Amino acid sequence: MTSTSSSGKKARSKFPQSFWVANTMEIFERLAWYGFFAVSSLYITGSVSEGALGFTSEQRGTLQGIVPFILYLLPVLFGALGDRFGYKKTFIIAYSTLVPAYYLLGQFTTFGGFFIAFLFVAVGAAIFKPVVVGTVARTTDETNSSMGFGIFYMMVNVGGFVGPVVAGIVRVKYGWNYVFLASSFWIACNFIWLLFFYKEPTTEAAGTQKRSIKQVLSGLVEVLGNGRFFIMIFGILILFMIGGRRFTWTMIGLTSAGWIILNMLIDILLRARESKIGKKSTGLSAPMRVGNWKFALYLLILSGFWTSFNQIFLTHPEFIRDFVETNDMVVTARNWFGEEFARDLAAVNEDLLGEQVGQFVVEHGNTLNARMKALQDGTYLAAFDTIRGNERAETINSATLKLTDQDIKPFVRSLYDFKVRVPADALLRSMSAIPLESLPLKDTGKGKALLDQLKSVPAEKTSQDVIAGFLDKQVSELYPSESLGNNNTGKPYSYFSANIAGRIDSVQKARKLDEQQMSYLLAGVVFSVPRAVKDQAHAFAEEYRQVNPEYIINIDAGAIVIFQVLISWLIGFIAPLTAMVIGIVIAAVGIGMAAWTYTGWLVTLAITIFAFGEMIASPKSQEYVGRIAPKQKVAMYMGYYFWAVALGNIFGGRLSGELYGALARDAGRPDIMWLIFGGLGLITAVILIVFDRTVLRKGGME
Repeated sequence: MTSTSSSGKKARSKFPQSFWVANTMEIFERLAWYGFFAVSSLYITGSVSEGALGFTSEQRGTLQGIVPFILYLLPVLFGALGDRFGYKKTFIIAYSTLVPAYYLLGQFTTFGGFFIAFLFVAVGAAIFKPVVVGTVARTTDETNSSMGFGIFYMMVNVGGFVGPVVAGIVRVKYGWNYVFLASSFWIACNFIWLLFFYKEPTTEAAGTQKRSIKQVLSGLVEVLGNGRFFIMIFGILILFMIGGRRFTWTMIGLTSAGWIILNMLIDILLRARESKIGKKSTGLSAPMRVGNWKFALYLLILSGFWTSFNQIFLTHPEFIRDFVETNDMVVTARNWFGEEFARDLAAVNEDLLGEQVGQFVVEHGNTLNARMKALQDGTYLAAFDTIRGNERAETINSATLKLTDQDIKPFVRSLYDFKVRVPADALLRSMSAIPLESLPLKDTGKGKALLDQLKSVPAEKTSQDVIAGFLDKQVSELYPSESLGNNNTGKPYSYFSANIAGRIDSVQKARKLDEQQMSYLLAGVVFSVPRAVKDQAHAFAEEYRQVNPEYIINIDAGAIVIFQVLISWLIGFIAPLTAMVIGIVIAAVGIGMAAWTYTGWLVTLAITIFAFGEMIASPKSQEYVGRIAPKQKVAMYMGYYFWAVALGNIFGGRLSGELYGALARDAGRPDIMWLIFGGLGLITAVILIVFDRTVLRKGGME
């Protein structure tokens, strides 16, 4: 209830309890979403050995394009259903979907499995998004709606800021699985606020006149066009989704053109049928009809801004990890705030890093390939160095690694996933100096012992598991107090298990080995003293540690939390279109600047510039919709606004993956990629001006 002040103006209404509950639930939902999404590029493309998926940049682009596209496409539907069936029930469905979905994200390691889990997250978020915004809208009035939505936008960014910070700490200290557990936990907390404090606002569900499901669905196509028009558009979008390596973009372009021509030919037949029968057809038998083409064109133009905008979360984390030297930020943090803060800002899991170093030693130091070849051609006795007294014994192991620049180049890149950037020359010197050790195999006893174990493999274990356990045991007996202590697997020397054990297992199956031959093969297993591995990993971490990419991109959300109210006040009297253009241009400059930012502070500057552009453009783009939409249909048009965000996700995701793979990863030219994304933002600003002056000023939106 509102009152009137002495000046005649209505006093600002108080916000009811459900308003604050909705804002609280928004914080926790954003904690979950950005706690995952801000690090999703790193998880999807990160090394399998650090617990990530190891997918390509192109696969990442497909996932981050298709799934968020669906997320932002569905709120129009779920918002209408939420009005029809009630907000509280809708919230319960959303949270019941999201809690297991976030957990399952960390359980699937195949592309298909991860895609399905990610899709469930998108559906749950799409159910949540319109009803939380609807709650804010229905618990505010004309006296406090501006303040109410300002508070809500700030809460979005509070969750968006804190989520990545927590995720960054969790993934480094505890492993990737805990990132997804944390997201599930944040969503589960929302059940508390919902069940005990949330009161259902007045919606269609509480009234006597309720629409049928058919009426709800038919209302969705009122703005943009009829069913057949939607089918044609979505057919094109689906083709865009599947484009890539299996289906070249030339094939996709030709198929899309054929699809459009086919639909137009069908339209000719349907229109002839209407003319013949003398009345309009309905449903899918009706020709394509475009609804408000001007509004549809506006959404398509605005998707250019969102395509450019999304690179902050899609491309920047991978770019920072692969190309940016952030040690300058570590030095600043150490000088200003002390060593402990610098270590937290650029935390390194030295156990996982040590495993990677140990794996490299085993891969490049062992002589298994040579010994396997000798076993195959029967010449192994000429180099048999495990039988005491054999006159032809010949040791073929080296005391240190013999490495080349080509050996070290991929290893430099692999260490990026472990938060260290070691120069190639320093890495070559360090790894070449690590001392090597061979398994102490007295006579042929160890070979016999392993063969005996393999003859009685327990049902719950594979031969490879037995071999890995055998190797771990040999080393741990030599160095019982120097375990690497891997927190994720619990196996102190698990860098043996994946490759070495598998290769011994494969040759043992292909050729029935006797105890001498098995001992000969085992003598080719080389490792480094665990303490040497740990010391080297520690040395790398101390000198070359890097800031978490998610912390740097989080500057965007942090700047919004601090400056959004001030920016909104400063641009309050600027026309929405003018402000949008200014904001998009500033954001485009921030995106394009990444072409020259290869140090931590320069990247931070570019992201900060982008953030100010976002603060200007994003709110004004929504205000612009409110200004140009027919007054009686503002709410419906605002629902469709998210479709521009959806298009920006599908375009941005696919372009991110394809351009990063072709230009940044393969050609080593990320600068060209960033100039393309920045240029896209500038082109969007120009087209918006043309649209406003040539389309809208000649007849308005309808």
